[in-house]
Amino acid sequence: MKPLEARPHIRAIIRENQDAILALLAEMVNTNSFSHNSAGINRVGEMVREAMPPGFNHSCTANAAGVNHHVYTQPISRRPAIVLAGHLDTLCPPDPSFDRLREDGDLLRGPGVNDMKGGDVVLIWALKVLHLCGALSQMPITCIFNGDEELGSPTSHALFTGMRGAAWALVFECGGPADTVVTTRKGVARYRLRISGKPNHFGNLQEAKVSAIEELAHKILAVEAMNLADRSVAANVGRIEGGLAANAVAEEAAMDCEVRYWNPALEPKVIRAIEQLSAHNRVPGCRSSLEQLSYRPPMRPGADAMRLFELIAARGRVLGMQIIEEKRGGVSDACWLAHAGIPVIDGLGPLGDHDFTPREYIRKDTLFSRIELAANLLLDLQEANGGRGT
Repeated sequence: MKPLEARPHIRAIIRENQDAILALLAEMVNTNSFSHNSAGINRVGEMVREAMPPGFNHSCTANAAGVNHHVYTQPISRRPAIVLAGHLDTLCPPDPSFDRLREDGDLLRGPGVNDMKGGDVVLIWALKVLHLCGALSQMPITCIFNGDEELGSPTSHALFTGMRGAAWALVFECGGPADTVVTTRKGVARYRLRISGKPNHFGNLQEAKVSAIEELAHKILAVEAMNLADRSVAANVGRIEGGLAANAVAEEAAMDCEVRYWNPALEPKVIRAIEQLSAHNRVPGCRSSLEQLSYRPPMRPGADAMRLFELIAARGRVLGMQIIEEKRGGVSDACWLAHAGIPVIDGLGPLGDHDFTPREYIRKDTLFSRIELAANLLLDLQEANGGRGT
């Protein structure tokens, strides 16, 4: 790898535009875009559209819930695309006590600021910086902003797998608190299991009890037993429901569960174990049905992805950052990009923590430093992709 040049003009542009960067972040964070708030998600999508630099072709598709997914493409076909990805939805329901961006010393707190509106701002402003210095127009960039990522991207994952053949992909989920970017993620399969029993008044019961809740208890223990001590497979029952009253035999019960795993070779065994839950019932007379809610394959880096990481780490050193590789148990749309065979690195957003809680934050300084990293990195990739940087 040839020595990377310093580009002080990029830092100067960011410094001159800090107020505008913070204003965009505040506008996005102050607009609730909970995954079931389609109007709020679409408002944030419009904010992105208005903030994007000129020169991109824009397309928008809506899912059955009316949630819009946006794709921005530079009309350049000579070279394979560089894919940049963010999402518009969050897991933060409306909460009057935690609904605004606020400064807390060196931190910025607010719903979705870390996952992932801070990352969206990094993506957008990296492009705006390149536009302001005249370097953007010849970059074969495609940006994807989907509105259902927190639900597992059930209606948008084809946008990512459809990018097969792209040169590289960068995903702007939050960086870890220790200045990490993400090279590896677990796969996940998420399910809803429904159980039907036979309703009855427990006090007057004269026949065999056919309780959906009793059967659910067996299913819960079966899922939890899938956890392995080496953490190569992790399973969790996260939500249960069912029953009418203490003196009623439950006719219906249900649970939401998921399994996560690092190694794709484990996937068939793990999925088969979950599917067998609905095929075998311990309580005679109970019936079970299984619905897959979402799925993402593991993100496993190949040699090209690791070379991309090394470039990011090298660029970070030029900028005074010590960037660390992270293997993250959570999932993202980077999983779909990796599944499509595209070298991808995730976690390029600002550094923060405590997603989905009233303590959610990013470090303010890293909002600007990650914009500088991303803008420089895109120029580095442009040069490696056969173009010429600035």
